[in-house]
Amino acid sequence: MHDAARRLAIAAARNRFGQVPRDVRTAYRDFLLDTVAVMVAGAAHPSVARARATLVAAGGAGNASTAGFPDGSPAAVAGLVNGMAMTVLQLQDGHRRARGHPMSHVLPAALAIAEETQAPASSFLDAVMAGYEVSARIGASLGGMQPLLHDTGTFGCIGAAVAAAHLLCRALDDPERAELIGSAIGNAAAVALFPFRDTCMEGASGHYLFVGLGVQNGINAARASLAGLTPSERTLERFFGPRAGEAFDPAAMTEGIGEDGGWSRYEISSAYLKWHPVCAHLGPMLDCIEILRGRLGACDPARIQEVRVQVYGTALQYDSPNPASDLAARFSFRHAAALALSFGALPHDGFSLDRLHHPQVTDLAAKVVLEADPKFDALYPANRPARVTLVLSDREQETAEVLEPKGDGVRALTREDVDAKASRLMGSVWSPEHASAIRTLIDSIEDVPMPTLPGDIGRALRHPVQPR
Repeated sequence: MHDAARRLAIAAARNRFGQVPRDVRTAYRDFLLDTVAVMVAGAAHPSVARARATLVAAGGAGNASTAGFPDGSPAAVAGLVNGMAMTVLQLQDGHRRARGHPMSHVLPAALAIAEETQAPASSFLDAVMAGYEVSARIGASLGGMQPLLHDTGTFGCIGAAVAAAHLLCRALDDPERAELIGSAIGNAAAVALFPFRDTCMEGASGHYLFVGLGVQNGINAARASLAGLTPSERTLERFFGPRAGEAFDPAAMTEGIGEDGGWSRYEISSAYLKWHPVCAHLGPMLDCIEILRGRLGACDPARIQEVRVQVYGTALQYDSPNPASDLAARFSFRHAAALALSFGALPHDGFSLDRLHHPQVTDLAAKVVLEADPKFDALYPANRPARVTLVLSDREQETAEVLEPKGDGVRALTREDVDAKASRLMGSVWSPEHASAIRTLIDSIEDVPMPTLPGDIGRALRHPVQPR
């Protein structure tokens, strides 16, 4: 097998988390903490709670943990149900070049299989890194998704398969492990989702299945590979890439693999963590509004005659003009802007129907004018620029512009930001003491991980999640 899957599999099989530079381990620490926090807060949201409970009840008994449930589930069920919580709050991880969310798929798969197989921390972290680095490279090679396709459940499914396979064959030597991981990549590429993009803008909560099913398919693809099911040759190049990617570049899948067959760079270093609980394309606009609110102070929203929002064209494909639900509102430029101008920085639970239907919000939303700026198109996807201009009642104008959102690139979240976000989210469903205990567990991966880390995280996740 002399294809991208083979080269990716060799690098994945050889990677050792404990041998990477400290700054890489720190990045993984931040992304694991953030993803756990996003997952547990999302799990408590009423829009997904009933569906999660139904699937857990139907799934049977097992050794893998699902956030908020006291009993274990089979790994594939835990992956599905934990994955479903990832995008509820629109605070999940992201990767700019991949234009998707690798860790949201990789962590649930790795945790479920690690618990099921009683893997030590070292094997769990090796699997997380392997799945992430493979998934991000495949995502970056796509050049964006084909029209009407959403990214979730696609290349993330392949990352989930890599993480699961890495753990399932951890007793094998590197060449044998690479063979199995390569098979899992090909099988996952054949069964990855091709989900409908517009569900999220339309507020269809079936959208939450995308990550969950991507994780579950990845786990099952890895198991099937271990059991001898084989993929077609070059499935990534012949099928997945051309069908999923708008500008697929096969060579990009193996960028960052050195002459020794290992990673020569780490894609986690090009990733971002979201600060605002909205679609990533809306985040820069909210940054501009925060700048303007800081500049104007207590500006009476009644003074605002027009809100002019200028972004890159791709962002406007993800706009929900008349949202009727929490999910759709997180994709609405007009309503997110109106909420932020009315109430300030948006909390993770700030999209209730009461707030959406507040007279001041509906009035401001009607004053928002959206425009695509061709100059901004030239800057995307390397940057995600936005400009917001407030036209006030005295015809005074105030403008703010950002090149990239808080959380990305040179504006990456600081350690303090990451910890504060995680504390807010976990603190919304758990006691401060329980949230602190999980952070202590994950902190350990920078130096000497606690040997029973995956099991410890799993047990902590079984604590009930209830809005506080």
